[in-house]
Amino acid sequence: MLELLAKNHELWVKMVIGMGADKDTANDIVQSMYLRMDKYVKDKKKVVYKDDEVNRFFVYVTLKNMYISHKKSKHLFFEIREDEYQTDELLYTESNEEMEFAFIKFMAKIQEEMKTWHKYDRILSEKYLKSDYSLRDIATGTGISLTSIFHSMRNNKKILRERFKEDWEDFKNGDYNLI
Repeated sequence: MLELLAKNHELWVKMVIGMGADKDTANDIVQSMYLRMDKYVKDKKKVVYKDDEVNRFFVYVTLKNMYISHKKSKHLFFEIREDEYQTDELLYTESNEEMEFAFIKFMAKIQEEMKTWHKYDRILSEKYLKSDYSLRDIATGTGISLTSIFHSMRNNKKILRERFKEDWEDFKNGDYNLI
């Protein structure tokens, strides 16, 4: 299972960076996710489909919860640098700009789809995807059962996966003009 997870390492790091973490923190969280999956997930079917495809939503939820826990941690983390003003290097080449534009376009399509959903599903999905709240936090804050929220999110994820499967494949393959 770990070998299959590691094949998508860069994607997992990008997911955590998209949540607001810097690259080093994202790498740390992804490495911790590998350890957590190895330790706690006994049934491989939860993480890997029968054709050896990783359940990305399961990994995303795990990473999001780990990132939220990391942000809420009471420990202070200090980065040791030789140069106080050193910044992370991210080379903005034409392909990176094209990829970023394609990702924004892809997310806009998802947001348009979500506008057509029932208000309950739309609000829950937006609250979860656009904030640092975990499913448990949302359940506590709204008084809605965690099970109900989990099932709604699972159904919403299924809708998005079916509706945007081809666009996601185009994005992964670098066919940005097809999105």
